[in-house]
Amino acid sequence: MIRAAALLALVTAAPALAQQQADPEDVASMAQAIEEAGCVVTVENGDTIMAASGLPPEKVNAVIAELYASGALALREDGSAELTNETCP
Repeated sequence: MIRAAALLALVTAAPALAQQQADPEDVASMAQAIEEAGCVVTVENGDTIMAASGLPPEKVNAVIAELYASGALALREDGSAELTNETCP
């Protein structure tokens, strides 16, 4: 639950983190994990998504910032984050 809250907090702080560079393979791993969870990150599924991504916590900041900065991940009014890409239109 703490990781899920941290993930959502990172989405809101992503513009400030945008100067960090994420490895494209790490971004793809996180995107795939979000896709497999139905394209939406919530407090309830955040821990599962982070585990499925296989990324260590120290890489997650840059990955979330990259997804947010590219427009692929957007914060919703309910506090969740939605992925938009080829798999998640």
